[in-house]
Amino acid sequence: MQASRVNFLIAIADLIAASKSEVELPVLLADAVYSPARSPDADEDVVEYRIGSTQSDLKVLIPADLAFNRARLDRVFAVMADCVEAEDTYSKVEKALVKKGALTASEAGNWKEPLAETYEQVLNLHKKDWNGIWFRIVRNFFWSAVAGRFDVVVGNPPWVRWSSLPEHYREKIKPTCQQYAIFSETPFHGGNELDISGMITYTVGDKWLKDGGTLVFVITQTHFQSPSSQGFRSFKINKEANFLPVAVDDLKNLKPFPKVANKTAIMRLEKVGKKKPKYPVSYRVWEKADGYSATIPEDADKGTVLGRVSILNWEATPVDGGNSPWAILPIGRFAAMSAIQGQSDWLAGRKGVTCDLNGVLLVNILDVHPTDGLVQIRTRPEAGRTDIGPARTYWVEPDLLYPLLKGAADFSACHVHVQDDLYVFVPNTGINRADYEAAEAVVDDLPKTKTYFRAYRKQLLARSTYKQRQSGAPEYVIYNVGAYTFAPCKVVWAELSKTFEAAVVTSAEMPNGGKRVFVPDHKIYFADFTDETEAHYVCALLNSSLVREYVQSHTIQIQVSNIFKHLSLPEFDSKNGDHKKLAKICKDAHGAKTEEKRSNLLAAMDKISERLLRTN
Repeated sequence: MQASRVNFLIAIADLIAASKSEVELPVLLADAVYSPARSPDADEDVVEYRIGSTQSDLKVLIPADLAFNRARLDRVFAVMADCVEAEDTYSKVEKALVKKGALTASEAGNWKEPLAETYEQVLNLHKKDWNGIWFRIVRNFFWSAVAGRFDVVVGNPPWVRWSSLPEHYREKIKPTCQQYAIFSETPFHGGNELDISGMITYTVGDKWLKDGGTLVFVITQTHFQSPSSQGFRSFKINKEANFLPVAVDDLKNLKPFPKVANKTAIMRLEKVGKKKPKYPVSYRVWEKADGYSATIPEDADKGTVLGRVSILNWEATPVDGGNSPWAILPIGRFAAMSAIQGQSDWLAGRKGVTCDLNGVLLVNILDVHPTDGLVQIRTRPEAGRTDIGPARTYWVEPDLLYPLLKGAADFSACHVHVQDDLYVFVPNTGINRADYEAAEAVVDDLPKTKTYFRAYRKQLLARSTYKQRQSGAPEYVIYNVGAYTFAPCKVVWAELSKTFEAAVVTSAEMPNGGKRVFVPDHKIYFADFTDETEAHYVCALLNSSLVREYVQSHTIQIQVSNIFKHLSLPEFDSKNGDHKKLAKICKDAHGAKTEEKRSNLLAAMDKISERLLRTN
């Protein structure tokens, strides 16, 4: 704030020199999300406002007629500040306010209760040596509420995820977020992980931007594609006003802020009446020019920066209309993909299992007992932040152990290449009460496994997903489990990867003999199948260059989830020769002995997929 004041002062220094009156710099320390407003629940017409700090949570009560009259509030606070320094009682304050003309005798009587409560709080802070500039701080917050409306608002709001905000602050601003319908409709897919910069966009546009005005923000690019920003993409401020997205400059491939890893974008919006957004929106993708690094020097001028970059003039369109994720593509390319736009109602994207205690529930199998069928497992203390003690070995029954597909490193297009042989405990077959009761009965019949779980009961009970969604169930159950988890065939893709790729996984040999189906971890999404031919058919389509381009156009690399919500694939027909041929090539690609052979099969697969998708 002080730096802003100094810069502002430098900019108007010549005007100040020519001025014959006192100049006040309009640089305010205030909260753009949570600003003063009348309290609908108060008995009196007062404004209740809380200002939190590391030392105190100050509750300010100001009569509404005073709160939104900046000049009068300044006079009242000036008198109160002098009285605080003298440590006067409020009875003396009241007399001083009337004597100095800050309030009438009638106002002083009517407003005694809220003003006295506010004064007493600041006085108590003063007596603890915490007073400082409390009245000036309060004045700033209230001044922001009556600052007026402007033609242009430019800013760089803070980028902080909802879960990273202090809990007391989340509770304060939650009603504001609900007012603007900021939250996603799917909370379990990041609906409550909206970045606070999205909230500030709406509050600033509503409170301080004129109708017809322009807002330009440096903002995180994920707002345009993340599931948690679904509400943000509605661009509806209230019943009377909307935002119109005009243009976006996407700088995520550069590093305009060298020490920040976030995906940077510059967004331009216009505030209009009830007019709805029109698409496509101009979307410029900035990339480093040949011979330069992605890092932009902090002292570079505009000409230097433009010489280090190349700018692609693309466009953005909601992939499924409304507030769906934006597909970002070269001009005209989205329209050319109309055949695969829509939904695949015959397919479902599932999330892999969530364990939350990987060092205990994802284990290595070291040995097999030759007579009693037990397997020796080893814990993995290096696999998470939770302290589970040193690595230990246990003999357990193998009944609940399944081979694990851990993440993107375990597969690529039509190729499964598991890096580490890990096994996951899957005690429950679903996430309902009956499933938990059945799991408990199974574990009771497995004494070695039960002893193992008991040894880590404290850590299992402390798991975040367990506490939020499975409290009361046996401590060892895991989340995102259903009949689909045990399907014989799965088409898998990674939630986090540089390139969208899919593979078919079936089962693996267990160390104690026999086969068990692969179970994907939570960083993997999958579609489940009972028919292996159908699975390979779908896998082939997902690995096509057309689908890859389309999926990557509207997803961010860390949130590739249920792709079938916005992707329409032709349903498998066992009587269709092309469908069977495509599945056969895909299966052969999975079994290819060399990368050259697999590459040739993928190319042949792509040609057939392209033709089928174009005629969908």
